[in-house]
Amino acid sequence: MGGVKRVTVLDGIPDGRYAPFEAAFLQEADRRADALRVDCFRLRDLDIHFCTGCFTCWTRTPGLCAFRDDMGPILQSVLASDLCVFLSPVSMGFVSSLIKKACDRMIPIVMPDFLVCGGEFHHKARYPSYPALGLMLLDPDRDSTTLRTVSDVFARTALTLKTELVLSESRRATPEEAIDAVSRL
Repeated sequence: MGGVKRVTVLDGIPDGRYAPFEAAFLQEADRRADALRVDCFRLRDLDIHFCTGCFTCWTRTPGLCAFRDDMGPILQSVLASDLCVFLSPVSMGFVSSLIKKACDRMIPIVMPDFLVCGGEFHHKARYPSYPALGLMLLDPDRDSTTLRTVSDVFARTALTLKTELVLSESRRATPEEAIDAVSRL
């Protein structure tokens, strides 16, 4: 892939404990602006409602959620990206609730209709292309079981969102390594 890679980062860090990581990560991304265009959404600062399962996004306003909140611009950025990275600390063996909430709200980007893929039922694509997904867990313990479990869930999420999980790593919060991992894709 030539040119500048567009990356959307969904920052699911719920508090300021990783503030130095966040600042250094974005600074490193800016330094590499010739190769990466990074749009970072700090989910803790945004107004994002929980999905209520009303299915308005499939029935009344196809592709658009009933809630007019900050998720709209996030979805636009995600769909315009080459890669969408979920950045989260490990919380009770999983991603933060902010990341889970954002993932739940991505359902409008697929159709309500199903098709059979690999012997399983999956939603049809709404758009011609989707970004690859990346998962970056901030896990000081670097617990391989947690990474494997969360990666498996996000690989399934990628199937639902008509894409693939191309990056799944745990970090001890080293921003340069994190940007390197994104740049290699």
